Amino acid sequence: MNSPRSALCGARAERMFFRALYVFLGGLLFLYGQVLFMPALGIAGVVPLILLPWLIYIVWKESWGISLPVVFVIGLMYDTLNPALFGMHALFFVLLAVLIDVLRIPFEQDSLVAKLIAISSTNFVYSLLSLLAIGLAWGFDAKAYSVSIGGFIYNLIFSLLVFGIMQVASKLRVVLVHD
Repeated sequence: MNSPRSALCGARAERMFFRALYVFLGGLLFLYGQVLFMPALGIAGVVPLILLPWLIYIVWKESWGISLPVVFVIGLMYDTLNPALFGMHALFFVLLAVLIDVLRIPFEQDSLVAKLIAISSTNFVYSLLSLLAIGLAWGFDAKAYSVSIGGFIYNLIFSLLVFGIMQVASKLRVVLVHD
């Protein structure tokens, strides 16, 4: 016979599964946005990475057991677009998730300063990791450095904008009124 405790654990596992599914589907939506719409916003060969603000938001808001596997899977799915560096984004996203979680610990959940530090440091570390990976794969030249610096600035501005929109949208509530 089922005990009340096992029923509670089953309900908790079911909620966690649906929460993870919701986060994964949101990540999939952002991945499609990255693939379909972000190349149109590219400037001087730099395409903004909309997955960075999504990554920061998910790691900031969700539990570690949900955010880390979803971030890894979305990173692998994004890596299928560039098979030469397969696994790079999955590894980078996991490293960035750990960085965001470490930066989040000493601050309150809704601290604006902590969010700004997380956004800027995540973009900086991502730019350095990308420069390292691209430099090792194709060589360190002036173009790699200029794309890295331009990518950092563009992604930072874009991340601040998208993360702000996500914060505002997460606070919106739908209220149905029947007359």
